[in-house]
Amino acid sequence: MKILSLFFVTLFSLYSSDAEPNLQTGNKIENFTLTNTITNRPVSLTDFASEKGVVIVFTSNYCPYSKLYEDRIITLANQFNAQGIKFLMVNSNTSADNIDDTVEEMTRYAREKNWQIPYLADKEHTLSNRLGATKTPEAFVLQNTGNGAFIVKYKGAIDDNPQLPNAASAFYLRDAINAIVNKRNLAVVEKRATGCMIKKE
Repeated sequence: MKILSLFFVTLFSLYSSDAEPNLQTGNKIENFTLTNTITNRPVSLTDFASEKGVVIVFTSNYCPYSKLYEDRIITLANQFNAQGIKFLMVNSNTSADNIDDTVEEMTRYAREKNWQIPYLADKEHTLSNRLGATKTPEAFVLQNTGNGAFIVKYKGAIDDNPQLPNAASAFYLRDAINAIVNKRNLAVVEKRATGCMIKKE
């Protein structure tokens, strides 16, 4: 039993040492650059230095939960665009079992849907590891604190009802964005996301 316990402790330690530390709410996020699969051009966080905030939503072409939230995400993006909030969709899935999430399929899907939101490929897991994203969809709200420095204001669920938008009673993502726009404190800074696991090789 002691040998077995030691094995799992050692395995956990090895895993933990390889993992990047997850940013917590209130922490600063460093600049990143990923390719927008719609335009095949790089997008960096520093591109939004003049905006009030950036919303990053990890998503997937195949995940049913991601599909259920697509219209709600686009509605929020359109609602807050003129108020200095920009949205980025990010796909970090690299499992060979999910052929719907290849870069080529990301491009096809976003163009078919006529997305105006950048759809970024994070196939090296640079951003998902940095933020600690594990689900699709999962949202991260970044607040510009000045001079292009961003902190994590909120992370987690979009609202409390994936299946029925009209039955949702708690709007976590919308409230976080409103807090940035109106320079208010946020009561809920983290809420566990419901969705599909981000799958890696």
